[in-house]
Amino acid sequence: MYASYLNVNRTKLLILLLLFMLIISCKDYYNDTIEWMDNLESGMKIESVREAMPDYVEIDWDNPYTVRNEKWYSVEIKGNNDVLGMSHYLVFVENEYQFRESKK
Repeated sequence: MYASYLNVNRTKLLILLLLFMLIISCKDYYNDTIEWMDNLESGMKIESVREAMPDYVEIDWDNPYTVRNEKWYSVEIKGNNDVLGMSHYLVFVENEYQFRESKK
C-alpha cells in the first residue's frame, strides 16, 4: 500500500515537472517586439520596415487605420501573453515610419 502511495506521488511530481518545463519553454516575443519597434528609425521607408520585420511579428499591411494624414498599422505578436491586453501600432506618414503607439 505504501508503494502505491509513492507511485502516485511520483506521478504527480512528474506531471508537475513536465508542465513547468512546458511553461518555461514557451517563448513570449513581447519584449523582443517592443525592442524591435523602438529601434526602428524615424523616417524609415515602409518597405524597409517590412523587410526588417521579424518572423514573430504579424502586421496587417493591407488594412491600416487612417488618422488625419497618418496610417496606423496594427502589430500582432506571436505567442503574446500580455495580461494588460495592450494594442501596438506602427505609425507612418507618407510611407515613412514616425513612431510606435501602444494603447490599452
